[in-house]
Amino acid sequence: MMRRYLQTLLAAGGLLLVPMAAGAEPLNLESARAVFSNPRAGKNCVCILHDGWNIAFLSHDGKAIGAAIIAESGEKAPHQHDLSETVARVAELVGMETPESIDFDEGKGPACSLLVDQAVLGHLAEETRHVFDSSPLAAMAYLLKEEYFCINAIRPNGFIHWKTIKKSGVELLMPMVDDKLAAIEVTGRQLMNEFASEVLADKLGLGRNNVPPSTRQVLCQKLNCTQVTYMNSKSNALLARTDRRAVIGKRQAVARLLAHRNEGALPFADQASAWPEKEKKEEPAPPPPPVEAVEEKPLTPGEAREAYIKAIQAL
Repeated sequence: MMRRYLQTLLAAGGLLLVPMAAGAEPLNLESARAVFSNPRAGKNCVCILHDGWNIAFLSHDGKAIGAAIIAESGEKAPHQHDLSETVARVAELVGMETPESIDFDEGKGPACSLLVDQAVLGHLAEETRHVFDSSPLAAMAYLLKEEYFCINAIRPNGFIHWKTIKKSGVELLMPMVDDKLAAIEVTGRQLMNEFASEVLADKLGLGRNNVPPSTRQVLCQKLNCTQVTYMNSKSNALLARTDRRAVIGKRQAVARLLAHRNEGALPFADQASAWPEKEKKEEPAPPPPPVEAVEEKPLTPGEAREAYIKAIQAL
């Protein structure tokens, strides 16, 4: 089972990791593509395979890394470093200001952890108006701030699985790959009728249903769905469902996710990468030992005469 809900960690302090040492150069998406061999990249992510761990570096702006997913590439994969050690290595490499991690262990599948920089999520939470306002990381920050949903698991394709705090039966599957979050699959026991869809939209910050049923019904054929139960013209968002699935978000993204459930999966790497070596600082050469001064003693009359004779003979 999940060790703790992430918003609890963010509020009360969870597994606090040691940030990168002062003066070290933090990793960003651009440098991640350069320092790792065999990376696979999206607009806001870079994925590598190292030591049997799938590692996805996630960004909110295509530059700074604000979170990472670390997941076992196979249930029996051998590791030189375990999950906790790998999480700590990633936090140090990225140079997270206030790293927090949460492990997911359901006893069935591979081990997995979500690592976030609390400072980044806190900043994003303050400037994000709704879940489709910006990046997937911004949407994560928004949902954690609102405290209506909690993170329950991470799917093998990299989607974040959310559950409601209350027992409403509504669950979400959020893709993390794109620079802009545009659609979320709605799962769980709750039938997404008009009332339930409008309640969900409100929790996601999207506003009320303001498009009449007749207009929404026209879209069903274009979206290849059974019903559009919610649509808000101001936020340009809708919820469309078939007999088995429901998706909320922007129109074109909803159509893609309804047609292909794996749309937006993280591009996990299939070839291993070596870990970047730490730069060795050249130690300055030690100063040479001081030369001891030799005290000159005055010559005796005999030594002076002998030295004079040797000098004359040398001419």
